[in-house]
Amino acid sequence: MQAEDRRFALRNLKLIAVMAAGMVSLYAILDHFAYPEYQALFASLRWTCAAIIMVLLVLVRSRMGKRFFKFFTVILPLVPAFFVSITIFVTQDPASIYYAGLSLCIVAIGFLFHWTYREAFAVSGLVLIFYLIACSPAIANGLTAKDGAGLFSNLVFLVTTGVVVVAGSFAHQQLRVEEFRGRERLRQQKIVLRQNARKLQVTLDELRKTEGRLIQSGKMASLGQLSAGVIHEIGNPLNHSNQALFLLRRRLRQFPEDDMIREAVEDIQDSVDRMKEIVRELREFSHKRSEVLGEFPLKDSIDVAVRMLGKEIDDHVVSVEVRVDPAVQVRGVKNQLAQVFINLLHNAVQAMGQFETGRRNQILVSLTKTDDRVEVSVHDNGPGIPDGIRSEIFDPFFTTKDAGEGTGLGLSICLRIIEAHRGTIQVFSDGATYTEFRVVLPTPRDPSENAETIEAAAHHGPSLPIPPDTSSRPTDPLLHENPVS
Repeated sequence: MQAEDRRFALRNLKLIAVMAAGMVSLYAILDHFAYPEYQALFASLRWTCAAIIMVLLVLVRSRMGKRFFKFFTVILPLVPAFFVSITIFVTQDPASIYYAGLSLCIVAIGFLFHWTYREAFAVSGLVLIFYLIACSPAIANGLTAKDGAGLFSNLVFLVTTGVVVVAGSFAHQQLRVEEFRGRERLRQQKIVLRQNARKLQVTLDELRKTEGRLIQSGKMASLGQLSAGVIHEIGNPLNHSNQALFLLRRRLRQFPEDDMIREAVEDIQDSVDRMKEIVRELREFSHKRSEVLGEFPLKDSIDVAVRMLGKEIDDHVVSVEVRVDPAVQVRGVKNQLAQVFINLLHNAVQAMGQFETGRRNQILVSLTKTDDRVEVSVHDNGPGIPDGIRSEIFDPFFTTKDAGEGTGLGLSICLRIIEAHRGTIQVFSDGATYTEFRVVLPTPRDPSENAETIEAAAHHGPSLPIPPDTSSRPTDPLLHENPVS
Protein backbone atom coordinates (compact mmCIF):
# COMPACT_ATOMS: atom_id res chain seq x y z
CA MET A 1 0.00 0.00 0.00
CA GLN A 2 2.91 2.35 0.72
CA ALA A 3 4.28 1.74 -2.76
CA GLU A 4 0.88 2.67 -4.18
CA ASP A 5 0.85 5.87 -2.08
CA ARG A 6 4.34 6.72 -3.33
CA ARG A 7 3.31 6.36 -6.97
CA PHE A 8 0.20 8.45 -6.38
CA ALA A 9 2.06 11.20 -4.47
CA LEU A 10 4.95 11.46 -6.93
CA ARG A 11 2.52 11.62 -9.81
CA ASN A 12 0.53 14.49 -8.24
CA LEU A 13 3.37 16.46 -6.68
CA LYS A 14 4.34 18.13 -9.95
CA LEU A 15 0.75 19.18 -10.63
CA ILE A 16 0.25 20.46 -7.08
CA ALA A 17 3.58 22.31 -6.99
CA VAL A 18 2.96 24.07 -10.29
CA MET A 19 -0.62 24.89 -9.29
CA ALA A 20 0.47 26.24 -5.87
CA ALA A 21 3.29 28.34 -7.31
CA GLY A 22 1.01 29.74 -9.99
CA MET A 23 -1.82 30.60 -7.58
CA VAL A 24 0.54 32.26 -5.10
CA SER A 25 1.96 34.43 -7.88
CA LEU A 26 -1.37 35.14 -9.57
CA TYR A 27 -3.10 36.27 -6.39
CA ALA A 28 -0.67 39.20 -6.14
CA ILE A 29 -3.49 41.17 -7.70
CA LEU A 30 -5.31 40.94 -4.35
CA ASP A 31 -2.48 42.87 -2.69
CA HIS A 32 -3.19 45.83 -5.00
CA PHE A 33 -6.76 46.13 -3.73
CA ALA A 34 -6.50 44.89 -0.14
CA TYR A 35 -3.08 46.19 1.00
CA PRO A 36 -1.62 48.54 -1.62
CA GLU A 37 0.88 49.90 0.92
CA TYR A 38 2.48 46.43 1.23
CA GLN A 39 2.27 45.52 -2.44
CA ALA A 40 6.02 45.42 -3.07
CA LEU A 41 6.77 43.45 0.13
CA PHE A 42 4.03 40.95 -0.50
CA ALA A 43 5.17 40.48 -4.10
CA SER A 44 8.64 39.55 -2.89
CA LEU A 45 7.10 37.14 -0.35
CA ARG A 46 5.00 35.52 -3.06
CA TRP A 47 7.93 35.03 -5.40
CA THR A 48 10.00 33.60 -2.57
CA CYS A 49 7.18 31.17 -1.73
CA ALA A 50 6.89 30.07 -5.39
CA ALA A 51 10.66 29.55 -5.59
CA ILE A 52 10.69 27.39 -2.44
CA ILE A 53 7.83 25.28 -3.84
CA MET A 54 9.76 24.66 -7.06
CA VAL A 55 12.88 23.72 -5.05
CA LEU A 56 10.78 21.18 -3.14
CA LEU A 57 9.57 19.81 -6.46
CA VAL A 58 13.17 19.26 -7.60
CA LEU A 59 14.13 17.65 -4.27
CA VAL A 60 11.21 15.26 -4.24
CA ARG A 61 12.28 13.85 -7.59
CA SER A 62 15.64 12.80 -6.13
CA ARG A 63 16.30 9.36 -4.67
CA MET A 64 16.02 10.63 -1.11
CA GLY A 65 12.89 12.57 -1.96
CA LYS A 66 11.23 9.45 -3.32
CA ARG A 67 12.18 7.61 -0.15
CA PHE A 68 10.80 10.29 2.21
CA PHE A 69 7.92 11.38 -0.01
CA LYS A 70 5.55 11.62 2.98
CA PHE A 71 7.58 14.51 4.35
CA PHE A 72 7.07 16.49 1.16
CA THR A 73 3.31 15.85 1.11
CA VAL A 74 3.15 17.50 4.54
CA ILE A 75 5.66 20.29 4.05
CA LEU A 76 4.30 21.43 0.66
CA PRO A 77 0.99 22.91 2.00
CA LEU A 78 2.80 24.43 5.00
CA VAL A 79 5.04 26.59 2.79
CA PRO A 80 2.24 28.78 1.32
CA ALA A 81 0.44 28.70 4.70
CA PHE A 82 3.57 30.08 6.37
CA PHE A 83 3.87 32.95 3.88
CA VAL A 84 0.14 33.75 4.19
CA SER A 85 0.65 33.95 7.96
CA ILE A 86 3.55 36.37 7.42
CA THR A 87 1.27 38.71 5.44
CA ILE A 88 -1.29 38.61 8.29
CA PHE A 89 1.51 39.24 10.81
CA VAL A 90 2.75 42.24 8.78
CA THR A 91 -0.71 43.77 8.47
CA GLN A 92 -1.65 43.00 12.11
CA ASP A 93 -5.17 42.36 10.88
CA PRO A 94 -6.71 39.22 12.54
CA ALA A 95 -9.85 39.66 10.39
CA SER A 96 -7.80 39.66 7.17
CA ILE A 97 -9.42 37.91 4.24
CA TYR A 98 -6.09 36.18 3.65
CA TYR A 99 -7.09 33.57 6.21
CA ALA A 100 -8.99 31.98 3.30
CA GLY A 101 -5.60 31.07 1.82
CA LEU A 102 -4.90 29.01 4.94
CA SER A 103 -8.13 27.06 4.49
CA LEU A 104 -7.34 26.60 0.81
CA CYS A 105 -3.92 25.10 1.66
CA ILE A 106 -5.54 22.52 3.93
CA VAL A 107 -8.51 21.58 1.77
CA ALA A 108 -7.04 21.69 -1.73
CA ILE A 109 -3.82 19.83 -1.02
CA GLY A 110 -5.37 17.58 1.62
CA PHE A 111 -7.71 16.03 -0.95
CA LEU A 112 -5.06 15.86 -3.66
CA PHE A 113 -2.81 13.71 -1.46
CA HIS A 114 -3.55 10.44 0.29
CA TRP A 115 -3.13 11.88 3.78
CA THR A 116 -3.69 9.75 6.83
CA TYR A 117 -5.77 11.34 9.58
CA ARG A 118 -2.54 11.88 11.59
CA GLU A 119 -0.95 13.83 8.75
CA ALA A 120 -4.16 15.83 8.22
CA PHE A 121 -4.33 16.60 11.96
CA ALA A 122 -0.68 17.70 12.01
CA VAL A 123 -1.03 20.01 9.00
CA SER A 124 -4.34 21.49 10.26
CA GLY A 125 -2.85 22.08 13.73
CA LEU A 126 0.29 23.74 12.36
CA VAL A 127 -1.74 26.01 10.07
CA LEU A 128 -3.89 27.05 13.05
CA ILE A 129 -0.74 27.75 15.07
CA PHE A 130 0.68 29.83 12.21
CA TYR A 131 -2.51 31.90 12.21
CA LEU A 132 -2.50 32.43 15.97
CA ILE A 133 1.17 33.47 15.91
CA ALA A 134 0.42 35.89 13.05
CA CYS A 135 -2.42 37.40 15.10
CA SER A 136 -0.48 37.55 18.38
CA PRO A 137 0.82 41.20 17.96
CA ALA A 138 -2.70 42.44 17.31
CA ILE A 139 -4.04 40.46 20.26
CA ALA A 140 -1.29 41.85 22.49
CA ASN A 141 -2.09 45.43 21.46
CA GLY A 142 -5.79 44.92 22.13
CA LEU A 143 -8.56 44.13 19.66
CA THR A 144 -11.54 46.16 18.73
CA ALA A 145 -14.93 44.49 18.82
CA LYS A 146 -14.90 44.20 15.04
CA ASP A 147 -11.41 42.68 14.94
CA GLY A 148 -12.27 40.28 17.77
CA ALA A 149 -15.37 39.11 15.94
CA GLY A 150 -13.33 38.63 12.77
CA LEU A 151 -10.64 36.67 14.66
CA PHE A 152 -13.23 34.43 16.27
CA SER A 153 -15.00 33.86 12.95
CA ASN A 154 -11.73 32.99 11.18
CA LEU A 155 -10.71 30.61 13.98
CA VAL A 156 -14.08 28.83 13.79
CA PHE A 157 -13.77 28.37 10.04
CA LEU A 158 -10.15 27.19 10.27
CA VAL A 159 -10.96 24.70 13.04
CA THR A 160 -14.03 23.49 11.14
CA THR A 161 -11.97 23.08 7.97
CA GLY A 162 -9.35 21.11 9.91
CA VAL A 163 -11.99 18.85 11.45
CA VAL A 164 -13.56 18.19 8.05
CA VAL A 165 -10.19 17.39 6.49
CA VAL A 166 -9.14 15.11 9.37
CA ALA A 167 -12.48 13.27 9.34
CA GLY A 168 -12.41 12.98 5.56
CA SER A 169 -8.84 11.69 5.61
CA PHE A 170 -9.75 9.11 8.25
CA ALA A 171 -12.76 7.86 6.27
CA HIS A 172 -10.84 7.91 3.02
CA GLN A 173 -7.99 5.97 4.61
CA GLN A 174 -10.36 3.31 5.89
CA LEU A 175 -11.92 2.95 2.46
CA ARG A 176 -8.53 2.72 0.83
CA VAL A 177 -7.36 0.10 3.32
CA GLU A 178 -10.46 -1.99 2.65
CA GLU A 179 -10.05 -1.51 -1.09
CA PHE A 180 -6.39 -2.47 -0.89
CA ARG A 181 -7.17 -5.58 1.15
CA GLY A 182 -9.85 -6.53 -1.35
CA ARG A 183 -7.45 -6.09 -4.26
CA GLU A 184 -4.76 -8.02 -2.38
CA ARG A 185 -7.21 -10.87 -1.73
CA LEU A 186 -8.16 -10.81 -5.39
CA ARG A 187 -4.48 -10.87 -6.37
CA GLN A 188 -3.83 -13.82 -4.08
CA GLN A 189 -6.87 -15.61 -5.51
CA LYS A 190 -5.56 -14.99 -9.03
CA ILE A 191 -2.21 -16.46 -8.01
CA VAL A 192 -3.95 -19.50 -6.56
CA LEU A 193 -6.11 -19.81 -9.69
CA ARG A 194 -3.04 -19.64 -11.92
CA GLN A 195 -1.36 -22.30 -9.80
CA ASN A 196 -4.48 -24.45 -9.92
CA ALA A 197 -4.72 -23.89 -13.67
CA ARG A 198 -1.14 -25.10 -14.09
CA LYS A 199 -1.85 -28.13 -11.93
CA LEU A 200 -5.04 -28.78 -13.87
CA GLN A 201 -3.14 -28.52 -17.15
CA VAL A 202 -0.59 -31.04 -15.91
CA THR A 203 -3.42 -33.32 -14.80
CA LEU A 204 -5.16 -32.95 -18.18
CA ASP A 205 -1.92 -33.79 -19.96
CA GLU A 206 -1.58 -36.91 -17.84
CA LEU A 207 -5.21 -37.82 -18.48
CA ARG A 208 -4.74 -37.40 -22.21
CA LYS A 209 -1.71 -39.66 -22.16
CA THR A 210 -3.62 -42.17 -20.05
CA GLU A 211 -6.57 -41.93 -22.39
CA GLY A 212 -4.35 -42.77 -25.35
CA ARG A 213 -3.11 -45.81 -23.49
CA LEU A 214 -6.68 -46.78 -22.61
CA ILE A 215 -7.70 -46.63 -26.26
CA GLN A 216 -4.84 -48.95 -27.15
CA SER A 217 -5.73 -51.17 -24.17
CA GLY A 218 -9.31 -51.27 -25.42
CA LYS A 219 -8.06 -52.55 -28.74
CA MET A 220 -6.05 -55.24 -27.04
CA ALA A 221 -9.08 -56.23 -24.96
CA SER A 222 -11.14 -56.42 -28.15
CA LEU A 223 -8.47 -58.58 -29.73
CA GLY A 224 -8.61 -60.93 -26.75
CA GLN A 225 -12.36 -61.27 -27.08
CA LEU A 226 -12.07 -61.79 -30.82
CA SER A 227 -9.31 -64.39 -30.73
CA ALA A 228 -11.77 -67.28 -30.92
CA GLY A 229 -13.41 -65.74 -33.97
CA VAL A 230 -10.07 -65.21 -35.65
CA ILE A 231 -9.10 -68.84 -35.05
CA HIS A 232 -12.42 -69.93 -36.52
CA GLU A 233 -11.98 -67.71 -39.57
CA ILE A 234 -8.47 -68.98 -40.20
CA GLY A 235 -9.27 -72.60 -39.40
CA ASN A 236 -12.01 -73.01 -41.99
CA PRO A 237 -9.88 -71.83 -44.94
CA LEU A 238 -7.02 -74.03 -43.75
CA ASN A 239 -9.25 -77.11 -43.64
CA HIS A 240 -10.55 -76.29 -47.08
CA SER A 241 -6.99 -75.89 -48.34
CA ASN A 242 -5.93 -79.24 -46.86
CA GLN A 243 -8.84 -81.05 -48.51
CA ALA A 244 -8.11 -79.41 -51.84
CA LEU A 245 -4.44 -80.29 -51.56
CA PHE A 246 -5.26 -83.93 -50.77
CA LEU A 247 -7.45 -84.12 -53.85
CA LEU A 248 -4.79 -82.40 -55.90
CA ARG A 249 -2.17 -84.99 -54.98
CA ARG A 250 -4.44 -87.84 -55.95
CA ARG A 251 -5.48 -86.29 -59.23
CA LEU A 252 -1.97 -85.29 -60.19
CA ARG A 253 -0.97 -88.94 -60.24
CA GLN A 254 -3.90 -89.95 -62.43
CA PHE A 255 -4.94 -87.03 -64.63
CA PRO A 256 -2.29 -84.39 -65.05
CA GLU A 257 -4.52 -82.31 -67.35
CA ASP A 258 -7.76 -82.58 -65.37
CA ASP A 259 -9.92 -79.45 -64.94
CA MET A 260 -10.58 -80.41 -61.35
CA ILE A 261 -6.95 -79.83 -60.63
CA ARG A 262 -7.21 -76.27 -61.80
CA GLU A 263 -10.33 -75.70 -59.67
CA ALA A 264 -8.58 -77.16 -56.66
CA VAL A 265 -5.64 -74.86 -57.19
CA GLU A 266 -8.01 -71.87 -57.44
CA ASP A 267 -9.71 -72.95 -54.21
CA ILE A 268 -6.36 -73.09 -52.49
CA GLN A 269 -5.48 -69.66 -53.77
CA ASP A 270 -8.82 -68.20 -52.64
CA SER A 271 -8.45 -69.69 -49.17
CA VAL A 272 -4.88 -68.47 -48.79
CA ASP A 273 -5.90 -64.99 -49.95
CA ARG A 274 -8.72 -64.99 -47.44
CA MET A 275 -6.35 -65.91 -44.61
CA LYS A 276 -3.91 -63.23 -45.71
CA GLU A 277 -6.70 -60.62 -45.66
CA ILE A 278 -7.79 -61.65 -42.17
CA VAL A 279 -4.24 -61.54 -40.86
CA ARG A 280 -3.67 -58.15 -42.50
CA GLU A 281 -6.81 -56.65 -40.95
CA LEU A 282 -5.88 -58.08 -37.58
CA ARG A 283 -2.38 -56.61 -37.84
CA GLU A 284 -3.70 -53.21 -38.87
CA PHE A 285 -6.21 -53.19 -36.07
CA SER A 286 -3.61 -54.00 -33.41
CA HIS A 287 -0.90 -51.55 -34.54
CA LYS A 288 -1.29 -47.87 -33.72
CA ARG A 289 0.96 -46.78 -36.58
CA SER A 290 -1.67 -47.96 -39.06
CA GLU A 291 -3.99 -45.13 -38.02
CA VAL A 292 -3.75 -42.96 -41.12
CA LEU A 293 -6.35 -40.36 -42.01
CA GLY A 294 -7.98 -40.63 -45.40
CA GLU A 295 -11.19 -41.04 -47.36
CA PHE A 296 -12.55 -44.58 -47.60
CA PRO A 297 -15.90 -46.38 -47.98
CA LEU A 298 -17.57 -46.57 -44.59
CA LYS A 299 -18.73 -50.09 -45.44
CA ASP A 300 -15.08 -51.25 -45.25
CA SER A 301 -14.92 -50.54 -41.52
CA ILE A 302 -18.27 -52.26 -40.97
CA ASP A 303 -17.19 -55.32 -42.99
CA VAL A 304 -13.99 -55.60 -40.95
CA ALA A 305 -16.06 -55.60 -37.76
CA VAL A 306 -18.47 -58.27 -39.07
CA ARG A 307 -15.62 -60.53 -40.24
CA MET A 308 -13.73 -60.28 -36.95
CA LEU A 309 -16.87 -61.12 -34.99
CA GLY A 310 -17.84 -63.96 -37.33
CA LYS A 311 -17.24 -66.79 -34.83
CA GLU A 312 -19.12 -65.07 -32.01
CA ILE A 313 -21.99 -64.15 -34.33
CA ASP A 314 -22.31 -67.81 -35.41
CA ASP A 315 -22.06 -69.13 -31.84
CA HIS A 316 -24.92 -66.91 -30.69
CA VAL A 317 -27.00 -67.63 -33.81
CA VAL A 318 -27.32 -63.96 -34.73
CA SER A 319 -28.30 -62.73 -38.17
CA VAL A 320 -26.38 -59.59 -39.20
CA GLU A 321 -27.69 -57.65 -42.18
CA VAL A 322 -25.64 -54.76 -43.57
CA ARG A 323 -27.57 -52.23 -45.67
CA VAL A 324 -24.77 -49.81 -46.44
CA ASP A 325 -24.01 -48.38 -49.87
CA PRO A 326 -20.35 -49.22 -50.71
CA ALA A 327 -20.05 -45.91 -52.57
CA VAL A 328 -20.62 -43.78 -49.44
CA GLN A 329 -17.29 -42.47 -48.20
CA VAL A 330 -16.17 -40.73 -45.03
CA ARG A 331 -12.95 -39.04 -44.03
CA GLY A 332 -11.25 -40.47 -40.99
CA VAL A 333 -9.19 -43.34 -39.63
CA LYS A 334 -10.52 -46.64 -40.91
CA ASN A 335 -8.95 -48.60 -38.07
CA GLN A 336 -10.61 -46.46 -35.38
CA LEU A 337 -14.07 -46.56 -36.97
CA ALA A 338 -13.75 -50.34 -37.30
CA GLN A 339 -13.08 -50.44 -33.56
CA VAL A 340 -16.31 -48.50 -32.96
CA PHE A 341 -18.43 -50.95 -34.96
CA ILE A 342 -16.69 -53.95 -33.36
CA ASN A 343 -17.68 -52.66 -29.94
CA LEU A 344 -21.27 -51.90 -30.97
CA LEU A 345 -21.78 -55.26 -32.70
CA HIS A 346 -20.04 -57.18 -29.94
CA ASN A 347 -22.25 -55.58 -27.27
CA ALA A 348 -25.38 -56.34 -29.30
CA VAL A 349 -24.38 -59.98 -29.82
CA GLN A 350 -23.60 -60.50 -26.15
CA ALA A 351 -26.84 -58.82 -25.06
CA MET A 352 -28.93 -61.05 -27.34
CA GLY A 353 -27.01 -64.11 -26.13
CA GLN A 354 -28.52 -63.49 -22.69
CA PHE A 355 -32.07 -63.19 -24.12
CA GLU A 356 -34.60 -65.99 -24.23
CA THR A 357 -34.11 -68.79 -26.73
CA GLY A 358 -36.50 -69.84 -29.46
CA ARG A 359 -36.39 -66.50 -31.26
CA ARG A 360 -34.50 -65.02 -34.18
CA ASN A 361 -31.74 -62.66 -33.07
CA GLN A 362 -31.16 -59.95 -35.63
CA ILE A 363 -28.84 -56.98 -36.09
CA LEU A 364 -29.46 -54.47 -38.83
CA VAL A 365 -26.74 -52.03 -39.86
CA SER A 366 -28.25 -49.37 -42.09
CA LEU A 367 -27.10 -46.04 -43.48
CA THR A 368 -28.77 -42.72 -44.28
CA LYS A 369 -26.87 -40.03 -46.17
CA THR A 370 -27.55 -36.32 -46.55
CA ASP A 371 -25.50 -33.53 -48.12
CA ASP A 372 -23.33 -32.92 -45.09
CA ARG A 373 -23.56 -36.03 -42.94
CA VAL A 374 -23.75 -39.81 -42.86
CA GLU A 375 -25.87 -41.55 -40.23
CA VAL A 376 -25.23 -45.22 -39.45
CA SER A 377 -27.75 -47.15 -37.36
CA VAL A 378 -26.84 -50.36 -35.49
CA HIS A 379 -30.20 -51.81 -34.44
CA ASP A 380 -30.72 -55.08 -32.57
CA ASN A 381 -33.82 -56.82 -31.22
CA GLY A 382 -32.23 -57.66 -27.90
CA PRO A 383 -33.47 -56.94 -24.37
CA GLY A 384 -32.75 -53.19 -24.60
CA ILE A 385 -31.08 -50.89 -22.09
CA PRO A 386 -33.00 -49.89 -18.92
CA ASP A 387 -33.76 -46.21 -18.38
CA GLY A 388 -31.77 -46.12 -15.14
CA ILE A 389 -28.41 -46.81 -16.75
CA ARG A 390 -28.87 -45.41 -20.26
CA SER A 391 -27.28 -42.08 -19.35
CA GLU A 392 -24.24 -43.82 -17.83
CA ILE A 393 -23.24 -46.30 -20.51
CA PHE A 394 -20.68 -43.92 -22.05
CA ASP A 395 -18.94 -43.33 -18.71
CA PRO A 396 -15.45 -44.82 -18.51
CA PHE A 397 -15.32 -48.11 -16.54
CA PHE A 398 -19.12 -48.38 -16.34
CA THR A 399 -20.23 -51.94 -17.04
CA THR A 400 -23.12 -54.23 -16.17
CA LYS A 401 -21.02 -57.36 -16.67
CA ASP A 402 -19.65 -59.46 -13.85
CA ALA A 403 -16.18 -58.75 -12.49
CA GLY A 404 -13.51 -59.90 -14.88
CA GLU A 405 -15.82 -60.07 -17.90
CA GLY A 406 -15.58 -56.44 -19.05
CA THR A 407 -13.57 -53.27 -18.46
CA GLY A 408 -16.34 -50.77 -19.13
CA LEU A 409 -14.16 -48.91 -21.63
CA GLY A 410 -15.73 -50.02 -24.93
CA LEU A 411 -18.48 -47.41 -25.32
CA SER A 412 -16.36 -44.71 -23.70
CA ILE A 413 -13.70 -45.28 -26.35
CA CYS A 414 -16.38 -45.32 -29.07
CA LEU A 415 -17.63 -41.95 -27.90
CA ARG A 416 -14.15 -40.47 -27.93
CA ILE A 417 -13.35 -41.77 -31.40
CA ILE A 418 -16.61 -40.52 -32.93
CA GLU A 419 -16.24 -37.09 -31.30
CA ALA A 420 -12.66 -36.95 -32.59
CA HIS A 421 -14.10 -37.46 -36.08
CA ARG A 422 -16.40 -34.45 -35.43
CA GLY A 423 -19.40 -36.75 -35.18
CA THR A 424 -21.94 -37.83 -32.58
CA ILE A 425 -23.16 -41.13 -31.16
CA GLN A 426 -26.50 -41.62 -29.42
CA VAL A 427 -28.41 -44.55 -27.99
CA PHE A 428 -32.17 -45.24 -28.22
CA SER A 429 -33.97 -48.07 -26.48
CA ASP A 430 -37.31 -48.93 -24.96
CA GLY A 431 -35.61 -51.01 -22.28
CA ALA A 432 -37.37 -54.22 -23.41
CA THR A 433 -37.36 -55.06 -27.13
CA TYR A 434 -34.64 -53.16 -28.97
CA THR A 435 -31.50 -51.04 -28.77
CA GLU A 436 -30.27 -48.71 -31.46
CA PHE A 437 -26.99 -46.82 -31.65
CA ARG A 438 -26.84 -43.96 -34.15
CA VAL A 439 -23.45 -42.81 -35.34
CA VAL A 440 -23.45 -39.52 -37.26
CA LEU A 441 -20.33 -38.52 -39.19
CA PRO A 442 -19.70 -35.50 -41.44
CA THR A 443 -19.15 -36.11 -45.12
CA PRO A 444 -15.66 -35.35 -46.48
CA ARG A 445 -15.30 -31.63 -47.07
CA ASP A 446 -11.76 -30.56 -46.13
CA PRO A 447 -9.12 -32.43 -48.13
CA SER A 448 -6.33 -30.32 -46.62
CA GLU A 449 -6.85 -31.78 -43.15
CA ASN A 450 -3.86 -33.87 -42.07
CA ALA A 451 -3.61 -37.13 -40.20
CA GLU A 452 -2.52 -35.57 -36.94
CA THR A 453 -5.81 -33.71 -36.51
CA ILE A 454 -8.06 -36.69 -35.87
CA GLU A 455 -5.39 -38.88 -34.31
CA ALA A 456 -4.42 -36.20 -31.79
CA ALA A 457 -8.07 -35.44 -31.03
CA ALA A 458 -8.88 -39.11 -30.57
CA HIS A 459 -6.02 -39.65 -28.16
CA HIS A 460 -5.67 -36.30 -26.47
CA GLY A 461 -9.02 -34.53 -26.85
CA PRO A 462 -10.94 -32.90 -24.01
CA SER A 463 -13.47 -34.74 -21.94
CA LEU A 464 -16.66 -35.30 -23.85
CA PRO A 465 -20.26 -34.99 -22.63
CA ILE A 466 -22.64 -37.89 -22.17
CA PRO A 467 -25.26 -37.95 -24.94
CA PRO A 468 -28.71 -37.02 -23.69
CA ASP A 469 -31.28 -39.68 -22.94
CA THR A 470 -33.57 -39.48 -25.95
CA SER A 471 -35.12 -42.91 -25.86
CA SER A 472 -38.53 -41.47 -26.72
CA ARG A 473 -37.40 -40.59 -30.24
CA PRO A 474 -38.65 -42.88 -33.02
CA THR A 475 -36.35 -45.41 -34.66
CA ASP A 476 -34.97 -45.08 -38.16
CA PRO A 477 -37.69 -45.18 -40.87
CA LEU A 478 -35.69 -47.88 -42.58
CA LEU A 479 -36.31 -50.15 -39.61
CA HIS A 480 -40.08 -49.67 -39.88
CA GLU A 481 -39.93 -50.84 -43.49
CA ASN A 482 -38.19 -54.04 -42.52
CA PRO A 483 -38.43 -54.42 -38.73
CA VAL A 484 -36.06 -56.68 -36.86
CA SER A 485 -37.79 -56.54 -33.49
